[in-house]
This record gives sequence, C-alpha cells and structure tokens, in this order.
Amino acid sequence: MKRNSHLQKLIEVIEELKYENSLGIPIIVEGKRDVQSLRKLGIEGIIIPISKVPIFEVVDVLVEEGIKEVILLTDFDRAGRQYAKEIVVEFESKRIKVNRSFRRDILRYAIGLKDIESLYNYVLKNCGEYFIDDW
Repeated sequence: MKRNSHLQKLIEVIEELKYENSLGIPIIVEGKRDVQSLRKLGIEGIIIPISKVPIFEVVDVLVEEGIKEVILLTDFDRAGRQYAKEIVVEFESKRIKVNRSFRRDILRYAIGLKDIESLYNYVLKNCGEYFIDDW
C-alpha cells in the first residue's frame, strides 16, 4: 500500500473513531497526554485515562453506568500490549466488550507511531494537507 493510501486510511480510521466516540462509546487510554492528543484531533466524547487508577475500579464505574462497550487505545510498545491484555481480561470478565480494531488500524496505517500521545503530531506532520481545515 502506498504512503498516501496509508494516510488516507488513517484519516478514515480517525473519523470513524470520532463517530463511535460521539455515540457514547468511551475510549480507554493510558494517560493524560493521550487524552490531549485525541482532543486535538477533534474527539469530544468520553476519554478515560487509566494509568493512575486500578483497572478494576474503572470497570466497576463503567458497569454501574451501564457501559457495554469501550474502545481500547493503549500504546504500541511491549508495555502497551501487555496493558491491553490486562484491560481486555478485566473488562470482558464484567461483560464489557473491548473494541481493539481502532488500535490495530492506527498501528497499521500510522507507520512508525509508538504511542497515542504522538498521534496528533503524526497526523499534523503527515496528513495535514488532507484535512487541516476540517479539524
């Protein structure tokens, strides 16, 4: 797949992420810089940073609020993959669906991206000409 095709696909993934989040599906991230990056990309719905809170506490609150699905966006390094596995186990044990497709697709189309906090700058640097006026 050519570079421009990858970038176009990345933009489509981010637009779909914005849409799903706007429907009330929370996004789970590691830290506050991840939240800031997603906000700069125009994502306005619920984004939950969980690095400073035990996973089970986040799950308990979401269960109380009737949340049935979340979008998982942990970093792409070894620690992020391990964290993702722990999150999936805990959330799915409480019957909360964990959507990992956005994480997978961002990793696929944002070549070389290491973490979510860098996503906004990656998009600005590589895709700005496609949508800078829209965001």
